[in-house]
Amino acid sequence: MFKFIHAADVHLDSPLRGLSRYASAPSESLRDACRRAFENLVDLAIEEKAAFVLLAGDLYDGDWKDYGTGIFLSRQMGRLGRHNIPVITVAGNHDAANRMTKTLEGPGPMTMLSSRKVETLRRDDLGVAIHGRSFGTQHVDENLAAGFPAAEKGMFNIGLLHTSLDGREGHAGYAPCSLDDLRSRGYQYWALGHVHQQEVVSEDPWIVFPGCVQGRHIRETGAKGCVVVTVEDGAVRDVERFPLDVLRWVLCSVDLTDVTEMREVQDRARKTIENQRASADGRPVAMRIRFEGATGLSDALAAYPERFENQIRALGAEIAGDELWIERIENAVTGKRDLDLTLSGGSAFGKLLAEILATPGKPDEIDGLNDVIADLRRKIPSEAFGESSALNLDEDKTIGRLIEEAKKMLVGRLLTVDGAP
Repeated sequence: MFKFIHAADVHLDSPLRGLSRYASAPSESLRDACRRAFENLVDLAIEEKAAFVLLAGDLYDGDWKDYGTGIFLSRQMGRLGRHNIPVITVAGNHDAANRMTKTLEGPGPMTMLSSRKVETLRRDDLGVAIHGRSFGTQHVDENLAAGFPAAEKGMFNIGLLHTSLDGREGHAGYAPCSLDDLRSRGYQYWALGHVHQQEVVSEDPWIVFPGCVQGRHIRETGAKGCVVVTVEDGAVRDVERFPLDVLRWVLCSVDLTDVTEMREVQDRARKTIENQRASADGRPVAMRIRFEGATGLSDALAAYPERFENQIRALGAEIAGDELWIERIENAVTGKRDLDLTLSGGSAFGKLLAEILATPGKPDEIDGLNDVIADLRRKIPSEAFGESSALNLDEDKTIGRLIEEAKKMLVGRLLTVDGAP
């Protein structure tokens, strides 16, 4: 019997894009989150006495800013080497984009499999054959799985591949292949990478995405880590998930249906925050909170969004201090009886509100909006518009959301008689 660890998508020294635009972001604790998660991976391998560690691509996050990334990796590989734990890896799309690593030898205990063809590494002492192929370029559209050899008889065969498989939401279609492509090779285990959500695709044979080791933005919520695979008598006996992340991203909703007082808004927000904190296994939390439901307070909440956000952020600070960062607050509440009455009354004010609400949600249909967006692009740093950003102006849904929020804020302020929520 032996154990091995399967991990992927470490993205060492990833900058956790977009944090710079948040003055309240705990940048110091987040900056080295991927490193600390990788240290947890090394700790686990040593503790479990793993026979080897498999890394299924994207160890790096593109080009290093300096050699510090390589020095850190060498230090961690040295720890594994002192415990006789080798690391076998393949390059993924982010690794292939790294110019610096192409000119350097990898750390001693780490073997990077070839990108020119499928390479097989054998451990005769364990009866294991590991077949894998790296990305040679950043964009690989061919089916790499088609070139993997048939299983070697009498061996425990593992396929190591960075792939989108048959497609996963939110992930580019790299090295696409089908389940039949993998099953037809006769391997006992496929160690995949590229998809950041942990997923057991199949148990016969075992086909596994371990997910990334550390969530880097709000699209990577929940526990992140690796799997420990136990092999006995030439077959998988157990696949156990282990969390490695040092900070957890959480997307949660607060239902304000029929709420009539601001105190109750605070009470419901408090309960939600406390519940999410309790489910984070003692880790610091980066949280996005979405308020939903139909409430008579909808216009008051929309009228002064900055004030409302600060109230909720202050509540979060009271509950958890530095262990909680509220990344963003979304106001998606709907409904207000007074608005319905105003719209149906036929007054000039009601007609004005109706015109605001009828504003189309596409920039091409609003005079001058495209010019405003172009001006924003010139004034705001380009990293603020990345794919994980709330201001990703390349997405139609982002533009639509911003237009809806602006409409709700304007209507809310017009309906707030005394000018305060």
